[in-house]
Amino acid sequence: MTTQQQEMIIGDFERYMRYLTQQQEVFTFDKFIALATSLVNFYEGSNLITIPERVETASLLLKAFNAGIGNRITDSDLTEIAHLIISETTIDYSILNIIFAQQTGD
Repeated sequence: MTTQQQEMIIGDFERYMRYLTQQQEVFTFDKFIALATSLVNFYEGSNLITIPERVETASLLLKAFNAGIGNRITDSDLTEIAHLIISETTIDYSILNIIFAQQTGD
C-alpha cells in the first residue's frame, strides 16, 4: 500500500471523527465498524485499493481506532475484527457523504 493510500485512509477516518465531535456524538465501536466496512468496500469498488489491500486497509483503520481508545483491543482481536470487516459487503453512503462533505470543507 502506498503512502498516498495510507494518508487517504487515515484522512477519511479523521474527517469522520471530526464530524462526530462537532455533532457531539460518541464514536462507538458500532459506528467504527460501519465506517470501516463502508470505506473498505468503497475504496475497492472505486479501484482506490486492490482486493489484497482490503485486509491492510481494515487493519490500518483498526489501528487508528484502537489508538483512540488507549490500545485496549488485543492483536489477536484486531486480526479477527479486520477479517470480519472485509467479509461485510455493505456501504453506508450516509457515512461517505459525511466524509466527502468534510473533505470539500477542508
